[in-house]
Amino acid sequence: MAITVRVRFEVFKRDEFTCGYCGRKSPHVVLEVDHIVPIAAGGTDDPINLKTSCWDCNRGKSDKPLSTFLTGEDPHDRAIALLEQERQLLEYNEVVALERARRENTAWDLVRYWNAELGFEDEKDLNRIRNSDWRWLFNALKWCPAEVVKNMMDAAIARGMDRNFKYVAGCCRNWRYERAADRDARRFDPDDSP
Repeated sequence: MAITVRVRFEVFKRDEFTCGYCGRKSPHVVLEVDHIVPIAAGGTDDPINLKTSCWDCNRGKSDKPLSTFLTGEDPHDRAIALLEQERQLLEYNEVVALERARRENTAWDLVRYWNAELGFEDEKDLNRIRNSDWRWLFNALKWCPAEVVKNMMDAAIARGMDRNFKYVAGCCRNWRYERAADRDARRFDPDDSP
């Protein structure tokens, strides 16, 4: 049975003359009425089963169920996948927060070591550090082990380069470059070829 002109108009009016799939509106597109549950799948002409659709979207949907048209997958499976994605994101954020806290604690241990080696004993003085030195130290611990930083601190103090962390930073940077050069040398060493 064909949909009457009156029912078609009521559906268009209810849907504000807007395609329910792509959002385009009349008069820019030709609107039609689509069966949400296709007639071929047992759907009816009841207005609750009708939706405004543009010509292109209605032809693209054809006689497929709405869930298949929109996602190409079972909505339940999609919900499970979204929950799993959220769980993994929460776990990732937790790991990042733990790593950041560990790096911060390590940085404060190194600050206290540095200041103790310089002869400070008061708790306030042991935790004293310039903002720029703190930022460098905190970020350097992403790529430089704490023991290496501590060795470079010892070298800086022994050479009297203890006003700030510039000497320590330079030593750590050189240590990083040397490690990269060693890796590259091993990778391109012709004696290592089979």
